[in-house]
Amino acid sequence: MSLTYSWELPADSTAPGQGRWHVRELLTDRIEVADAELVVTELITNAWRYGRGPITLRTQILEDGIRIEVCSESSDDPKMRAHGPASGGRGLLLVEELSREWGYERAGGHLCVWAQVPAD
Repeated sequence: MSLTYSWELPADSTAPGQGRWHVRELLTDRIEVADAELVVTELITNAWRYGRGPITLRTQILEDGIRIEVCSESSDDPKMRAHGPASGGRGLLLVEELSREWGYERAGGHLCVWAQVPAD
């Protein structure tokens, strides 16, 4: 059985910290808390920087880890930048490294980016 939680976060600089707090509270006794905090920070920061309106954080506690999903209004797809002087796009490389898998889905004008962080 999995447990699912959802929070609405403001579209401002406080959102990543709020997301980390929620994840930390859910995973207090689990090893993957540091990886999950990094992933949630990157996903929420991207939603805040490139999206519009409120940000929704959803987590699903699984037997073998946690699924993190961050949604906001956005017309752009996530972009990874592996090389070059650009200041953005490297966070998704971190998400890819820390996650078993990740991806995104569109629902109208909403973009939901998700990642599944394994339990160690």
